[in-house]
Amino acid sequence: MNDFENVSELVNKTGASFEEARYAYEACGKDMVEAAIMLEKAHSKSSGRSRFNAEINSAKQSFRRNSRRAADCAGSLFGKLCRNNVRIAGSREYFRIPVIAAVICALLLWEIIVPVVLISILFGVTYTFFGPDFSKEFVFGFSKPVSAAQSAPTYTYTKPDEPCDNGFFNK
Repeated sequence: MNDFENVSELVNKTGASFEEARYAYEACGKDMVEAAIMLEKAHSKSSGRSRFNAEINSAKQSFRRNSRRAADCAGSLFGKLCRNNVRIAGSREYFRIPVIAAVICALLLWEIIVPVVLISILFGVTYTFFGPDFSKEFVFGFSKPVSAAQSAPTYTYTKPDEPCDNGFFNK
């Protein structure tokens, strides 16, 4: 057999390309058995690589899918923060702002906002969260200021008609 037929036979038996078979045939000194072994080893290594590449592709697809899901969740949260409002009211409504603006202010100015909110709640300011995503309004605060929430009880003294023994303090 001539070289062309030998290389063709290597292609048929190993499933390698003609170029690979010709290279292996010439590299092994035109020995058919050594060339076939060399092509089989190369094929088994490349199948290992293809498994590794398949795992990498699977991981990439999983990462893309999870990234897309995280972006969808973040977009949904951002939309809800923009659609809903916070009403700040006391004896009257002072103002209302989107929840996203309140969150941004709270993050940037937390050292000022936290004490102001806590003190304002004591003076009867309520923070009401409302919008299409709330099934009912969520009120944060007291319904009345602390000073007006409960006035001190009044007691009246009526002198009894007959003297009575009131115990230790009456002696």
